[in-house]
Amino acid sequence: MQDLICFLMRSSALAFLVFLVPACMWAASRDMLLADASSQVIQNSRADADNLSRMRDISMVRRFVRSGYLVSVPSSDQFYYLNAIPAGYRYCRPWAKLFLERLSRQFYAKFKQRLRVTSLVRTVASQIRLARLNGNAADAFGSLRSSHLTGASLDISKRFMSPQGRRWIRDVLYSLRKQGYIYAIEEFVQPTFHVMVYANYPEYVQALLRNAPH
Repeated sequence: MQDLICFLMRSSALAFLVFLVPACMWAASRDMLLADASSQVIQNSRADADNLSRMRDISMVRRFVRSGYLVSVPSSDQFYYLNAIPAGYRYCRPWAKLFLERLSRQFYAKFKQRLRVTSLVRTVASQIRLARLNGNAADAFGSLRSSHLTGASLDISKRFMSPQGRRWIRDVLYSLRKQGYIYAIEEFVQPTFHVMVYANYPEYVQALLRNAPH
């Protein structure tokens, strides 16, 4: 799996592949990405199925980085940038970074604007702090805990994004959620798209590479 992800992230052809979204999917409305009572349960169940550990503290994050289970995300890239994410939390799962790189390249190609990423991995302590400031934040423990603890989730800010850009992101996320590669939620109290990227996402990208015209 690690070798496959590395290959996909380094492939020059990957940068120019587009999401292959069936035409019927593009009529998705914002209601299709709204959170409901099952949202946290679904994400935690998937995390358990993928055998994803939750980050207890910064020391655990560092261990996972050394082991390659988490990878570094640069604070600024040609196609995206991190906003207000402390240096110790600029990490995510390899397949989540692959998703971010592909989505941001395609968004930039279409709208000439970088994606603004506001959250990546979190620890139990940082999730507790967030919950004190934000009443809508998920729990740090139990079946309703935040999927950010796994490192497989990221938040993309809608601030400064055009209505057309929001619509495009919404439709892409809805399509990938329907296909079973991510779980996405559009938030409105905090203007973000929350995305948990499933560990099978590289399989989707590999299929695109196989089917791409040569």
